[in-house]
Amino acid sequence: PSVYARTMLNATPPSSVPLPPSRADDGLAGFTAHVAQVAQQRAAAWDAFSDVLTAPEVDTVVRLRSGELAEIWRAGVSWIGADTEMFAAALMSLDVYARAARRRTPASDHAAFVADHATLVAPHMAALAPLRAVARSCSAEGVAWAEGDLARGKDLRAHQHALVDEHLVPMLPELAERLVVSAQSDVWRVLGRLLLAFVSIETGRDYQRALLGGARAKLLHPHD
Repeated sequence: PSVYARTMLNATPPSSVPLPPSRADDGLAGFTAHVAQVAQQRAAAWDAFSDVLTAPEVDTVVRLRSGELAEIWRAGVSWIGADTEMFAAALMSLDVYARAARRRTPASDHAAFVADHATLVAPHMAALAPLRAVARSCSAEGVAWAEGDLARGKDLRAHQHALVDEHLVPMLPELAERLVVSAQSDVWRVLGRLLLAFVSIETGRDYQRALLGGARAKLLHPHD
């Protein structure tokens, strides 16, 4: 299971020292609120990947150019703490893409985006449908934790892991690899690196090393 799955499936409220009822209630509320927030941030991250992979519209490119999607992905991995280093290079590259957007037209960015999408992503559109289902499950998990339903929260997290493992793992890492290796535009190569890192964290498997091998250093530090 992923780091998140192992953490959430075994999660229990903090209880190492007996507390007065009011303080114990506060501790439980803080715990469930944090886990609910993480689940909603993960839902937004999955939705953002679905947007770029299944909806190559002008609006999607506008959100990349504004930096909005980079911030969604940054928030979506913030819960892993020091391990966010594996996302740093890709997210910084998206920041650079956004800052330099004023020197490019939205039309030219959209044309480049659509060209790579048509060649590398569009042939696999049917297999990408479960992305939205994972996002919906994450969102429902967040609601469950916010309502204090720990059992349902854990069950939904297990459901997400099953969805990813059964429907996305067979093709998503390879698609990300193709984007890294074959995309003509820098932004798609960066999105491929980001997607590989995200799937690695969500599954607990190092697809970066498995698929890119000795290129992993380049993956993490593309400008070196």
